[in-house]
Amino acid sequence: MNVQFQNVQSEKIKSAFIEVLERYESLKDYKIILRQQQVKSATMMAQPIFNFTSFFGGVKSYKVKLGIYVRDSDTLKVDQMSKNVLIGWFAHELGHIVDYAPYSNWRMIQYGFKYLTSEKFMRDVEYTADLIAIEHGFTTEIIAAKRYIMENDLMEQKYKDKISKYYMSIEDVIMCAEDKAVAKPKPELSTN
Repeated sequence: MNVQFQNVQSEKIKSAFIEVLERYESLKDYKIILRQQQVKSATMMAQPIFNFTSFFGGVKSYKVKLGIYVRDSDTLKVDQMSKNVLIGWFAHELGHIVDYAPYSNWRMIQYGFKYLTSEKFMRDVEYTADLIAIEHGFTTEIIAAKRYIMENDLMEQKYKDKISKYYMSIEDVIMCAEDKAVAKPKPELSTN
């Protein structure tokens, strides 16, 4: 496991991240950086690290940007979240990396563009990340993270509406955990 922490001081955050990463066996050969920094539009986000040597062969390094504060708050720090919520959030973000792994840099650029321009694709991508987390045994933690967002008075309603529109509901998570066949298919980059 090749993990690097940048600007992460909290042992709770580090241990939650390692706990999740250890269950994602398919990511063991990738370099993954967890970097805590100011993040404008999210609490955390997973992204590929592009470089020339892997342009055609696939991305081999990823970063997870982790905000210092929970989105929409300048008082609630990420390290104040419960470990269960952190694990659920990290399970979702590392689910994105599992989803990204087969793509070359060029395909990831297309992926990012489509994510920004297609609401259906964005929804499929977010559902896929949750489904991957569920398949790795993080159902309880995914539900805890969703409850934290949806039931937290510090979260703006606009953000809660976005979560409701593009991400699995708690009911969807429970259904998928019970019957994987109800899950959405993996998002495709085709132009159809």
